[in-house]
Amino acid sequence: MHYDITDSPALPAADSSLLFFQGSTACGAVGLALAREAGAEGPVTGAEQVLRLAQAEPLLRAVEQWLRSPWDPAPCAARALPGYRAVVRDPAVAPPGTTLHLPLAALLAPPPPVLRAPALAWAGHAAEALLGPVPAEALARLEPQALVWLPAAFGAEWAVSLRDPEGRLPPCPARLDLAAQRLVVTAGAPPAIGAPDTAAAEPQAVLAQRVQVPLDHWLGWGRAEVPFHWPVPQPWAAELRQGGAARARGALMRLGQGCGLWLEAV
Repeated sequence: MHYDITDSPALPAADSSLLFFQGSTACGAVGLALAREAGAEGPVTGAEQVLRLAQAEPLLRAVEQWLRSPWDPAPCAARALPGYRAVVRDPAVAPPGTTLHLPLAALLAPPPPVLRAPALAWAGHAAEALLGPVPAEALARLEPQALVWLPAAFGAEWAVSLRDPEGRLPPCPARLDLAAQRLVVTAGAPPAIGAPDTAAAEPQAVLAQRVQVPLDHWLGWGRAEVPFHWPVPQPWAAELRQGGAARARGALMRLGQGCGLWLEAV
C-alpha cells in the first residue's frame, strides 16, 4: 500500500460569514477562509475581499516561504477548499480564526516556526492505533475466552503505530501507557510520506477506539515540550485484524508488566 497525495474531502457547505480564497502553488491549490469584519452585512464586495485579505499578508508570505512557491489567492466558492486544515491563533500572522487549507503534497517539509503551534492550531486527523503484531501460531487457536499475548506490550515502553484509515498519511509512532490510561505522541523525525505500509497485511491487535491526532504531531513537527496525549479509559476494547478484516474482538487485559487481548467473539 502506498500513500497518495490527493486532497482530502472538501468542506460540506458554504458559510456566508466567511470569505474564501484559493490560489495555485507548486504543491497544488492552497485555500484560505477569513471571517468577515464584525458587523459586516449585505453582499460581499470586491473592496471588502481585498482589504480583508491584506490583513493576512504575513500568513501569505510565510506560506510562500514554506512551499518555496508564489501564492496569489483569489476569491472562490467555499466548496473549492479541500485539504488539511490549520486555524490561525496569532493575530500577528492573520486575523484569529483564519483557516488555511493545504494539499498533502504541501506537507512534505515541516513549516517555518511562524506556521507552527501555538501560532496555528493544526486540525486533528482520525487514526487507528496498531498495538503490534500477533504471533502467527495464535491465529490457529482463536476461540472465545482465549487470551492472545501481545509481545510489543512487554517492552520497557509499549511502542504502537497510528495508521490513517484513509491511507493518505504515513504511520505515526506513539506510546500506549495503560497505567496512565493514555496514548502519547511526541515530536520526532517526520515520517516519510509515500513510504509503503507493511503492517497492514500482518495480523495486528488494533484499539477499537479511534484517536484524533493533530496533524503537526502526526507529521513530527509538533512542539517537543508539549507531547500530545489522548485519553484511553477502560474498558480497552480491541480487535484482532488481518488484511483489514476483523478476525476476533475483545478487550485488553493487563498481564504483569505487559498485556494480552482477551477474546470475546471470533
